[in-house]
Amino acid sequence: MTRPLVLSALGLILSSGSAALAQDAPSFPCLNPPTLGPTFPGDTLLSDQQSFNCFAWQEFIAVTWPQAGGDPGVYGDPGGGPTVFETFMTSAELMPPADYVAPPEAAEGVRQLARTAKLDGNFNPGSDINEATPTTAWLADRDGNLVWYEILVNDAEADYIIGNQLFKAARQRAMVEDGGRIDLPMGVFNDSSGAAEFKAAWLSVTDPDDPRWTRYLTADAQFCSGTGGDQVCTTGTVALVGLHILHKTSAQPSWTWSTFDHVDNAPDQAQVDAGTLDREYRFYRESGCVEMPVPESCAAFDNATTTSCLPNVSPAYALKDFQGGVVDPGSACQPYPIQVTRQFSLPSTNENPIVATNAAAQAMIAAANPDSVFQYYQLVNVLWADSPVDENAGATAPMSPLSETAFRPALNAFKVSNPMLETYAQDVSCVECHSGATIKDGGGSDGVPAYASDYSFIFGMAQQ
Repeated sequence: MTRPLVLSALGLILSSGSAALAQDAPSFPCLNPPTLGPTFPGDTLLSDQQSFNCFAWQEFIAVTWPQAGGDPGVYGDPGGGPTVFETFMTSAELMPPADYVAPPEAAEGVRQLARTAKLDGNFNPGSDINEATPTTAWLADRDGNLVWYEILVNDAEADYIIGNQLFKAARQRAMVEDGGRIDLPMGVFNDSSGAAEFKAAWLSVTDPDDPRWTRYLTADAQFCSGTGGDQVCTTGTVALVGLHILHKTSAQPSWTWSTFDHVDNAPDQAQVDAGTLDREYRFYRESGCVEMPVPESCAAFDNATTTSCLPNVSPAYALKDFQGGVVDPGSACQPYPIQVTRQFSLPSTNENPIVATNAAAQAMIAAANPDSVFQYYQLVNVLWADSPVDENAGATAPMSPLSETAFRPALNAFKVSNPMLETYAQDVSCVECHSGATIKDGGGSDGVPAYASDYSFIFGMAQQ
């Protein structure tokens, strides 16, 4: 994207003719402020936390831009059709499981969702959505509605994987053993986008006509459960509650790790402790939570006997008897509300002014379109390296784990996590898991070297 490096939100709003709004609009605390447009930035020339915060907002705006196009006045219109990231290929399409049976064809623009758990019981990084916690963990809001998860990749990453046939486990291993390496394309400033991955958390919506959902990006969805001839699918509505954006660039070959959520999701734990809640939250009840006994017929986790009203406690039992995306009403193992709080409050310092950056971005969006749903989303944080190393530049294919040094915010001081995507492991930053990602046949077992897969778990999903 060609633009001056030094702009302000004030100047942007004035140029649109909204002088009255501009007088009160906060300015961006960075030298590379985002603009309202569909161009996904390939890289940033500036390497400091303030710049990466604004870079992350530019990424978010670009991938949530209407797929059909349009000017800033329609950005984020409720019910405005699919956004750009919703059109990307999913991990299930790119790396279908061995027992994969394509679900019934959905109408154009309908999301096909099949995962309500973020990981398998033994945390197998190659199985799909993963989180560093030892139990299979689903999430439900204050009304017991389930959250569904999906991984998507942009065209640059999909083209690399398909072009090199890396959806085949044997091809991955042959590549690294022949002197190659898994080396996803890097974005270039004002040029190519580079590889990017997206992890989305979608909340089931049972009352889509309620005005509260005009504050969320919503989509039509097809929920499928079961395999083969036992597969059952139903349709419904979902609302976006969380989004990770992982992006490999020339300046950041160890990727940037940005994460966004909705302002109505969950309060900070600090707010709960101080008794200063300022709104009703989707994933937290200030009162009225009641612990319930675990039904005898349910598979309890960790010998749990009751559910918990404490925040960020993983479910007491597994769900079962899915019928087309909902739990069979006749089953005793129903989802129940999980209390969620944000363990690490959004930073508000000179070094990392997340709160101020969010205020400026939200004001810019609202000035262009007062009805935009995206004025209600916020950047949680960005993880980046101030001394990045391209580990694929060495003489041999790199081994897992890859580097975890020089990341900012410092991994041992402040964790970058999303309460919707790392609910039960908010004290682990993204790269602390992804540094251990390997190719499918290279986990270090059976004498096979642990060949790294460029911080991406996607490759571990390939089938034999």
